[in-house]
Amino acid sequence: MEIENVLILHGGVCRRRDLVAAGISARKLQRALEERRVAKARRGIYALPDADRGRIAAAAMGGELACISAAERLNLWVLRKPTLLHVCFDQARQVGPDVRVHRAARPVTPLLICLQVMRCLPELDALCIVESAVVRRLVSLEQLRSSTGGKRDAPLRRIISLVDPHSQSILETVARYPLREAGLAVQSQVYVKGVGRLDLFVDGILGIEADGREYHSGPVEFEEDRRRWNLLTVGGVPVLRVTRGQVVDRPEAYLKMVQQTLAAHRGTHIRASAPIESGGSLGMSRHTQ
Repeated sequence: MEIENVLILHGGVCRRRDLVAAGISARKLQRALEERRVAKARRGIYALPDADRGRIAAAAMGGELACISAAERLNLWVLRKPTLLHVCFDQARQVGPDVRVHRAARPVTPLLICLQVMRCLPELDALCIVESAVVRRLVSLEQLRSSTGGKRDAPLRRIISLVDPHSQSILETVARYPLREAGLAVQSQVYVKGVGRLDLFVDGILGIEADGREYHSGPVEFEEDRRRWNLLTVGGVPVLRVTRGQVVDRPEAYLKMVQQTLAAHRGTHIRASAPIESGGSLGMSRHTQ
């Protein structure tokens, strides 16, 4: 096996003994170093030229990236950047104040990452990561449930119960969270014929679209957005457009806005007449949460 392939299998970074175990001779290693195909990151640690610094630091400590640090490297939905480097060790280690230690048998799998974040992070932060792992099919709900049957796992089971495998973005996940906490009935990815999908549909009345910065980047997208919005309005479906700043930084104000909008429309709400497909009281095809 080529040395680059060995390193790739180890996430771009590995120790000398791992290379030896994979059959990489001292001559092969020296040649790769001379040709700059491999770099010596630290004593006994070798890496690909573009290897992640966090992985290098973890390997130098004899560990492996864990929890939110590992989730970042998998491009899972991380709500807030970690201030500490989370590292997994097989046994107790003395580390610096900038490292959060996780004890577990390795390797660190997507399932283990999910379990770690649910035990370590605030509930919403953990939900974002776990939900994205389920959406990307790195783990299944059944795997999560079967791994959290212990007496102390009730908080983990609660997070798993909040996971929506149909979610399309972290912003949608964050927007849904306070609504469900407030007792509202939230349905995700509701399909409306001729319009497309609504991110969220609340209490059978209100549509919510979670817009990231990349939304409507050109005139074509702008026109399509207005077409969809107008069709929904004609069909009797009011829609709120919310931004990351609203749902992440001002969740209380966001929830109040939704509640006020629902209150304003409940007394006058009529059966939606938008061109929608069958499936539910409003004729919409949707996923209920």
